[in-house]
Amino acid sequence: MKGNSMSVLRKKTVSLLIVLIGWVCFNTVCFASQSGNSEYWQGHNIGVDINEDYAFTFSQEMRFGKSGSDPYLHNVDFGLVYKGLADWLDISLNFKKEYDRDSAGQFRHENRTHLNLITTGTVYTIPFSNRTRIEWRDFETAEAVWRFRNKTTIKLPFKVTEFNLQPYIAEEWFINLGENNVNQNRLSSGFSFKLTKNLSASVFYMYKRSKITGGWRDTNVIGTQFKFLF
Repeated sequence: MKGNSMSVLRKKTVSLLIVLIGWVCFNTVCFASQSGNSEYWQGHNIGVDINEDYAFTFSQEMRFGKSGSDPYLHNVDFGLVYKGLADWLDISLNFKKEYDRDSAGQFRHENRTHLNLITTGTVYTIPFSNRTRIEWRDFETAEAVWRFRNKTTIKLPFKVTEFNLQPYIAEEWFINLGENNVNQNRLSSGFSFKLTKNLSASVFYMYKRSKITGGWRDTNVIGTQFKFLF
């Protein structure tokens, strides 16, 4: 009986995740028709193991506006990851350089240092991870601020098609410390898959809400990522 109860619980959990993924993907059509604000994000990530305890990471990202040929943001990120504290915990210290185009069409830079705590685990055979990030954002033309971010990612406990696509959902919250209120939320869903032994890729849809003067702005994002691991 206990085994049957666990089986039923797992099936219900998987069903709930499928419904959530379907709901997120539905936003692609629903919210895009309402807000008309859509973007494409493209990123590359490289991870190199230095030894059993340390790894080096590098990533870069480009973001494009509605036309698909209108880049408005570019960043690069370097980090050192420490994996020796526990099997379920990684700690990283990173530096990001970001260029963002302002309302006048000028690209302004930001220096961003961030500390990350990444926990991983499994609940009822369902893998999950949680990343807590503290950022120090030093702007070119604005006052520097601290920001808190928390992202939870859940993978479905199976893969689909002969390409072994791994479905997942994720949600991330952003809070500017000192203001003590949420100013951005990202809800995303997608698939990741291996291309070669050292190369994987992912395709995702993200529904992003950002706080602006007088309300909130909705943005629909389609993104691709490539990850190289050595």
